[in-house]
Amino acid sequence: MLEPSQPSISIVVAAHNISAYIDDCLQALLVPEACDCEIIVVDDGSTDATPARLARYRDPRLRVVCQANGGLGAARNTGIAEARGRYLLFVDGDDWTSPELVPQCLAAIEARPDVDIFVFDYFDVTADGQSRRRCKPDFWGAHNAAWNKLYRRDAIGDDRFDVGLWYEDLAIVRVWLACCARLAHIDAPLYFYRNDRSGSIMNALDDERLMHLPVAAERCVTRIERSGLSPATLDARLGANWKRRFYTVEVFVRGIIQRPRAMPDTATRRAFVARMKACLPAGVPDVDVVRRQFGMKIAIASLCYKKDADRAAEVLLYDLRRVRNRVTRVFRR
Repeated sequence: MLEPSQPSISIVVAAHNISAYIDDCLQALLVPEACDCEIIVVDDGSTDATPARLARYRDPRLRVVCQANGGLGAARNTGIAEARGRYLLFVDGDDWTSPELVPQCLAAIEARPDVDIFVFDYFDVTADGQSRRRCKPDFWGAHNAAWNKLYRRDAIGDDRFDVGLWYEDLAIVRVWLACCARLAHIDAPLYFYRNDRSGSIMNALDDERLMHLPVAAERCVTRIERSGLSPATLDARLGANWKRRFYTVEVFVRGIIQRPRAMPDTATRRAFVARMKACLPAGVPDVDVVRRQFGMKIAIASLCYKKDADRAAEVLLYDLRRVRNRVTRVFRR
């Protein structure tokens, strides 16, 4: 049996001004079932009651590390440096986990000690309820987030999260998924992602933050290409034309189709789309990829954007929806 100073799993919890949520997170982790693990909470310069709440915990599995605010990537990097375990888990302090998280991960390690990264399912939590998101143990189906995966520490080596970059998960997690040869799935929803908090990174609608998306994607692709894997190996793992598909799904669809829907006015949206389009590599979007994954309507709108017929794309994405909503309201009266 491992000594307490050498746990199998290190759980890194990043916390910044989340006093309303951190207790839910830690109480879910500090269950009796969570043995052979350590929990490292990195308080990333919180200015609310988060430090006071953390000070209440007296559990030998839990350590708190305080640092000046450096962002999510910096907090996770600090946690990695402090971690003693052979495997790493990342948890965002405003989310929570299943009590089965650690037992299921330990069982997976025992059954498959050769695996580099285990991927597990999660619940997407909104004001309307919870929905299970099923993930696959491959580059395309594992989800970008750092938190629904168990990493063998030596498999990720000296790689670290980018500091000062939004979408830092995209910039490095996909690299690990591409470069690690042995991936496996834990068929259980072990994470609860709080997708209804306005202050969260993923829900922050800020033009300048969103413009980090193509930067993160470019860093990801560059790291994969510099990994030492041959083009033939990458094509075998990720599929032919993987870069065009990657930019299509992660930059074009997310940055031009999905995120602008919540922008407050047409002028803001048009200006943002123009900036984002200027960051796209040649040949992006791949309209066939969009059609297969998102349907014909989005594919036609994507073709319009690709041909610089932006107004036609807007009609498909926004004007028709407004007309439909008006007609629906009329018939409901």
